[in-house]
Amino acid sequence: MSLPTRPRVAVLIDPGDSWGRGIIHGISSAIRQGLSWELLIAPRDEQMRFRIPARWNGNGIIAAVRDEWTARHLCAFNLPTVNVSSWERSRSQWFIVRTDDQRRAEMAFQHFRERGFQHFAYYGPRSPRYSASRGELFRDVVMSAGFCCELFPISSRNLSWQSIQSHTLRWLQQLPRPLAVFVADPVPGVHLTEICNLAGLKVPEEIAILVGDTDDLLCEISDPPLSSIVLASEQIGAVSVRTLDLLMNGQAPASRLELIPPMRIVGRQSSDILAIADPVLVEALRLIRQLAHTGIQVKDLLRNIPVSRRSLEYRFQHQLNCTPADEIRRVRLERVKLLLTVTDQTTEQIAHASGFCSPSQLCFAFKKETGQTPQEYRRISQSGGQMTALE
Repeated sequence: MSLPTRPRVAVLIDPGDSWGRGIIHGISSAIRQGLSWELLIAPRDEQMRFRIPARWNGNGIIAAVRDEWTARHLCAFNLPTVNVSSWERSRSQWFIVRTDDQRRAEMAFQHFRERGFQHFAYYGPRSPRYSASRGELFRDVVMSAGFCCELFPISSRNLSWQSIQSHTLRWLQQLPRPLAVFVADPVPGVHLTEICNLAGLKVPEEIAILVGDTDDLLCEISDPPLSSIVLASEQIGAVSVRTLDLLMNGQAPASRLELIPPMRIVGRQSSDILAIADPVLVEALRLIRQLAHTGIQVKDLLRNIPVSRRSLEYRFQHQLNCTPADEIRRVRLERVKLLLTVTDQTTEQIAHASGFCSPSQLCFAFKKETGQTPQEYRRISQSGGQMTALE
């Protein structure tokens, strides 16, 4: 059966937050590359629930499904459907394109370990915006590295803000400090900073916070501003278009589940601290962060730090499970990722600006670390996957 000239696609995604707007933008940008879809964006019923009008005659659906009622509503249309949420009861007939939550958990743990934290927790009061597995995955990553992780225990979504506040404060007060807290998303992240401020708990000195998604407004207005993980929302939207286009044309995508890794971490004041008591290690890390882009090597650190190479290596391995050379390379690669994302500099210019001897050395190290060439990383991060969506 041939499709009409302009296939009709319903997009049930909330444009009220950065994540939803990013996905919608990725969808819109992808279809401009050669598709002529008629989009129905974020339709609602009289109760302001996301609902497709009963008489809508469409061809496909892209949705962020977060509850059983919406799932049943979409199933009734019996149309090719792509779900972009992490809702854990997705229907077997749906195709899913969403964030790689395992990689998100690993990035959060790495961020805290780079700062020397040894005590970890996850904060995520029950909400339809995220699944319980987000915290469980973080706990598993932490525990596999030999540390303990406490999960916020409240599961009821019907508690008042005052009840959640008192439960949160009691929970925090029984945990060891300094404590690294991975928070589900910016909304509970802002709440957690408010609770810490009211209780006199210092952020980040006592409680360091990283949230699992980025909303620039919420992250910046928080006191202090919240460090956050930047998700590839536009790429999710673009890949969803590619998947739905195949389905509407009677073709089967290679997989029912496509996981899109997060892009990077934006460090802000809420986690800007080194939870390390060793002054030698703190000074070494300070020098690396300040000078890695200049091409320093381990021998240059030793000129400024009065310890032997063997002692410095031991301190890094004992506290951070890496070598000084590993840390120098990691900081350089983080700078490379940033420059690839926010500038149009050439690989040669970026190599020079990040401490690599040559573009070839940069490309080898980058490919080994990320599995992508710098050009591939730039294309995805700057276009949100738009350039590959319809390949």
